[in-house]
Amino acid sequence: MEPSYAGIQCVIRAMDRAVVSHREHLIDVAVPLPIDGPFTYRVPEGLSERIQVGSRVLVPFRNKIRAGFVVGVGNSPRAPDDLKDVADIPDEPPYLTAELWDFIRWVADYYLVPDGLVLRTALPPGSDRRSQPWVILTAEARELMARSPDHQSVSLPPKLLRSGVMLRRELERTVGSEWVETALDQGWARIEERIARPRVGLGRRRLPELLNPVRSRVGRAGEAPELTADQQTAFHAIQAAARVGGFEPFLLFGVTGSGKTEVYLRAIQETLAQGKRALVLVPEIALTPQLARRFLRRLGGGVALFHSGLTRAQRLDEWRRIRSGQVNVVIGARSAVFAPLERLGLIVVDEEHDPSYKQEDSCPYNARDMAIARAKLGAACVILGSATPSFETFVNAQRGKITRLDLPGRYHGGALPNVELVDLKTAVKSDQKRAFLTPPLLRAIADVLERQEQIVLFLNRRGFDTFAQCRSCGHVFKCPNCDISLAHHKRARDLRCHICGFSRAAPPLCPECAGSKLFFGGVGTQKVEEELAALFPDARIERLDRDAISRRNALEQILERFRRKEVDILTGTQMIVKGHDFPGVSLVGVLCGDLSLHFPDFRASERTFQLIAQVAGRTGRGPDPGRVILQTFDPGHEAIQFAAKQAYEQFFDQESVMRQELLYPPFGYLVLIRVEGTSQRRVEDNAVAIGRAARRFKGGARDVTILGPAPSPRRKMVGRHRWQLLLKAANRGPLRDLVGAVQAEGRLKAHGLKIVVDVDPVDML
Repeated sequence: MEPSYAGIQCVIRAMDRAVVSHREHLIDVAVPLPIDGPFTYRVPEGLSERIQVGSRVLVPFRNKIRAGFVVGVGNSPRAPDDLKDVADIPDEPPYLTAELWDFIRWVADYYLVPDGLVLRTALPPGSDRRSQPWVILTAEARELMARSPDHQSVSLPPKLLRSGVMLRRELERTVGSEWVETALDQGWARIEERIARPRVGLGRRRLPELLNPVRSRVGRAGEAPELTADQQTAFHAIQAAARVGGFEPFLLFGVTGSGKTEVYLRAIQETLAQGKRALVLVPEIALTPQLARRFLRRLGGGVALFHSGLTRAQRLDEWRRIRSGQVNVVIGARSAVFAPLERLGLIVVDEEHDPSYKQEDSCPYNARDMAIARAKLGAACVILGSATPSFETFVNAQRGKITRLDLPGRYHGGALPNVELVDLKTAVKSDQKRAFLTPPLLRAIADVLERQEQIVLFLNRRGFDTFAQCRSCGHVFKCPNCDISLAHHKRARDLRCHICGFSRAAPPLCPECAGSKLFFGGVGTQKVEEELAALFPDARIERLDRDAISRRNALEQILERFRRKEVDILTGTQMIVKGHDFPGVSLVGVLCGDLSLHFPDFRASERTFQLIAQVAGRTGRGPDPGRVILQTFDPGHEAIQFAAKQAYEQFFDQESVMRQELLYPPFGYLVLIRVEGTSQRRVEDNAVAIGRAARRFKGGARDVTILGPAPSPRRKMVGRHRWQLLLKAANRGPLRDLVGAVQAEGRLKAHGLKIVVDVDPVDML
């Protein structure tokens, strides 16, 4: 069947249309490209009645027909005759709300990026379109082929013969460009610039399969459990703010297992009772089905999921449901902060400390910070929940910018788990083969299995071995695209890069010296899984990491099996740390607690503390407090010691001394400028030029410190060399002024290079 098109003809004809009457309108159109806008267009009389703010329109832009979005009434200084006409308006509901466009503009200004780039980041896949050249068979060609099928000089693709239309680039790949040119000369085909309409996705499953049975059973709202005294205090404070209305931020500071989710649910129910809607952000896709089940059972429906784990059609379908008002609660990962919710009354950011909320691509926004900004712009409440808050959030609570609500005890009244430290410097020597599976941990695993209870083992390293080296010449197998060693994946028999995905077969000989003494070292989750299977053959073992969930729905299936107690031991990376509630877990093993401790990043201690405290919280969620065995090479480090005691505030007080002295967040502000490119010399030269310009504009002022430029700690990633420059100041204003001056001079754009300005950076590597 022939594809559906938007009816766009030749771009040149669309750009050269005749002058229209004075009755026609002017509109401002934002184009989802990394450029500032919006741009003003004329609306022909026949289309003016279909124009709404937020509507998608098809406009001529840079010799193409592109999708743009109406963001306001046009007000161009140019004469109307000099403006271009809107080419078409697809017959579909609007994508954006006026409030969402205001938020997008605010994000662009804060992060010093073009508003078109933020718009592209915010929109669901499939909403942005541009025209492409299509080859369309003429009626003469169809008649000729019908009369004489043997007339064709080449075998034409069945797709073209069946539908009579095909993308030019696809056709040229099949039959060659010469045939296409001949067909055009002979009048058998013509070329038209056309843009396809996106699939609406109606009838597709909107939620992952595991949620469909839940949705089908949803009827009346479920009953709520009784609140503890601390939960009641927290909820009543949020309830009072919701009834008054207006912007009000809260930090829900509760230990693991304290019942923060129940407070979220009560706050959402109060928001819905006020006739408003709610947005819930979670750091990992793995958490969305779990929360959605609970919310659906409690709220009785009206819940949408929005995250990158959905297909393109599902995400577009969910976006349309949200925009049309069919749902009242949206649950999603960081991109859901841009969901087109109107009458927004509450935003919840669960596990607000998690670095996954920061996007590190060309539009580096932090969804936690943007949730606060969106709540402020929309006069809504916002709840930031965590057992280990980020230092930025905790300081804002200390300064009175955020209201702190504490849940100091677990919901069932039990104690926090007992944490035992194991020194790997001495334990590993007793058994080199098993590395991180120390005798104390193995004895604890055997005891728990005998009691038929469950175990979680955490190791933040994927693969079987973490590196491969030749013992003859010392050669280490490294990724040609990234500055890291390749990990050995035993089952696939390959060496793999965990950044760019490069892989190669594990060779029998060294490529440098042809020696056969290859050594595979280090420990990854696959090796742990194999060793456990050998040591405990009757145990049911599952692994949860990026390699184990390559199949669709594999993540939900593994978690569901563990939740149903069909798995005895779950081992994995930080995916098992984040927010899961498994009452049957009585032992947590942290196989190496200091893997992230000595990174060249001022947040290394904070992240180590958070990881250990969070993974320890996966146990003791029943009447038994549970047990945690924390293995480390540095048991005396303050982050390890405080994490073992779950002493967040003491750790914060000690770590803050260093942060204050060096003006690191939350006591100072940062902007990271990173230059990336395939040419090492060009990257270095441009980074040095940016540094010189920054120092020139800074002059003798002491309010901004400039560090670098220097190679990034990860000097090369995905084939790109990387240099960076760090700007630091006690206030945001001087930083913004300095970056603006460098930007105005044109130093932050260079052909063939990627230059990213990262305001409030999280990843310093």
